[in-house]
Amino acid sequence: MGLPGKPSKQSKPSKPDKLNKLGKHGKPMKGVKDMKTIVVFNQKGGVGKTSTVINLMSEFTTRGKKVLVVDLDAQRNLTTFCGVREADRSVIDWLTLKGGIDEITQTKKYGDIIPADRTLETELLRFASMPAFVIRIRDLLSKIPQDRYDVVLIDCPPAVNQLTAAALVAADYVLIPTEAEFFSADGVGRIAETIAQVRPLNQEIKVLGVLIVKYNSRRTLTQALEAKLGAAVERLLGCEIFRTKIRATVDVPAAQATGLSVKEYRRDSKAAKDYSALADEIENIIGDRK
Repeated sequence: MGLPGKPSKQSKPSKPDKLNKLGKHGKPMKGVKDMKTIVVFNQKGGVGKTSTVINLMSEFTTRGKKVLVVDLDAQRNLTTFCGVREADRSVIDWLTLKGGIDEITQTKKYGDIIPADRTLETELLRFASMPAFVIRIRDLLSKIPQDRYDVVLIDCPPAVNQLTAAALVAADYVLIPTEAEFFSADGVGRIAETIAQVRPLNQEIKVLGVLIVKYNSRRTLTQALEAKLGAAVERLLGCEIFRTKIRATVDVPAAQATGLSVKEYRRDSKAAKDYSALADEIENIIGDRK
């Protein structure tokens, strides 16, 4: 399924470059917005998108950052994790201009959330009929005072539709979680095509990197596929696989089941150390260390 609108020819994106947003001494340049929007995207399901958002949300908050997460997935896993059962107002109200950010946002343990609604998928036809819906999220985020949040994390559904297109148009950066499996390398091409299609509406979009989750370095198969995936990522997305990999552990699902980040659930967990290292990498790339 292609993106709404006319696809453009695929062009190889430039690598994330913090220097184009930073001054000589690493300080933000004048006119550059403070709030960074990171879209966590992969059109394949079950690759750790929500887990990535949850643990980065927690990690950034503990570092003193003001974080907003936006749940665009009808499965509501991020919303449920944050303790929102049935919200009176949801992301649908925000997207259809029936409620402002202050009315819809809920403040939770690790930051603010715009909760999802289970009817999101059934709303796709309505979104498709709305003029310029593809720029809706970008326009809504631009109305938020830039000093209100340091980071906005958007959890996308495992599909290419009006919601993911609008999220990518709003993105400063895209983070792509995946497992080091055979079809993951093939999937890189589809992801690159999707990003290329929104580039005419978002020339500044950059891919932060590809994050390998459920990683087991002792598996020879994983090592071979990691090399293949790395070559595909470099060629098609113009970025690299993150040095940090999220190691396979039962602590991640166990933590989420109790409503905790993996660091708070078990501080000495391998995954807790990995998500902390990932946050370090991201801050180094976007030049946003506090």
